[in-house]
Parts: sequence; C-alpha cells; structure tokens
Amino acid sequence: METALLARAKQGDDEALRQLFQRYRPLVYSIRNKYFLRDFDDQDWLQEGMITFHDCLQIFELGFGTTLGALFKRSFENRIRSLVRKECAYKRKTNQQTVSFEQTLMQEGPEFLSETTMGRNPLEQLLVQETFEECQHLLSPLEKEAFVAYSLGTPLSVASSERTMQSAYDRSRRKIRNHLLETNKDNTQ
Repeated sequence: METALLARAKQGDDEALRQLFQRYRPLVYSIRNKYFLRDFDDQDWLQEGMITFHDCLQIFELGFGTTLGALFKRSFENRIRSLVRKECAYKRKTNQQTVSFEQTLMQEGPEFLSETTMGRNPLEQLLVQETFEECQHLLSPLEKEAFVAYSLGTPLSVASSERTMQSAYDRSRRKIRNHLLETNKDNTQ
C-alpha cells in the first residue's frame, strides 16, 4: 500500500502527496518547537514542510538504506536552519551601520548637535523648536534639567545621582515621543 502511494505521489498525484504528508505532519510541529522564525505562523510551517516533503519525495528511492521519514526530517531541519541563518544575517545587516544618538553625543560632544542642526532647513529647525516648546509643559523640572543636560552635554546637577538623572532623561524622551506620536496621529485623521 505504501509503495503504491509513494509511486502515485511521485507521479504527481496531489491526493497521494497529501495523504503521505499527513503521516509526517507531526514532524513539522516537532521541528517548529525547536526553532523560532519571526513572522512564521502554522500555515507557513506547514507550507515549508510540504515543499520540503515534495522535494524529498522526488529524490527518494526505495532500497537505498534510508526511510522517507529520515530523509524528510533531515531535509526539513536543514531547510529551517537555513531560514534561521538567513533571518539572523538580515538582522545583523540592518543593525551593522546603526549608531546610537546618545553614543555619538558622548563621543563628539555638544558640537555634534550644532553640526546636525546646521544641515537642516530653517522650516525643520522651527518645527523642532516649536515641538520642544510644546512638550515643556509635559516635563517635570527634573526631567527638563536631565533632558537639557544629556542632549546638550552640559554638566549634571550635583544634587541628583547619575541613575536619577538617567531615569528622568528616559522619562522625558518617552513623554516627548508619545506627544509627537499623538500629534502625528491627530494630523493624519
């Protein structure tokens, strides 16, 4: 029975291919539990499994000392590993050229800010200035001081610890970002 089903599936019988794949479907779920692929749902895993199973079925020969299950397991796991490697390489590629704004500010000092703002057109500079003026009412005095100190590279207040100032700076950035997102959302509606 199995050899007849194999022969029909090799000749292009889709129903025979589906019947055979149903027997090896738990293997797809087993390998899915071992690996994580971002944006892959159940259907994607089953599709990759079906494609790999079809490829394995085309090269499988009875009597060569291996089973269809072993061939499919090794081939499918290799295919998934390749997808994981490809995804990791893509992640590295996008992050290779990124530089933290704060890191650049620490390395180059306050002059960096004047260099980056000089290249902008006056309208952009005005919009940025107005946005910061709008956001000042959202910030506490400590958050304002921390934002100015970290953004412009001025010395921190002696009365506050580094950790307190860092937390205040993070809060100020979050509040400004949320304000900008809300303003942008209101403008698009």
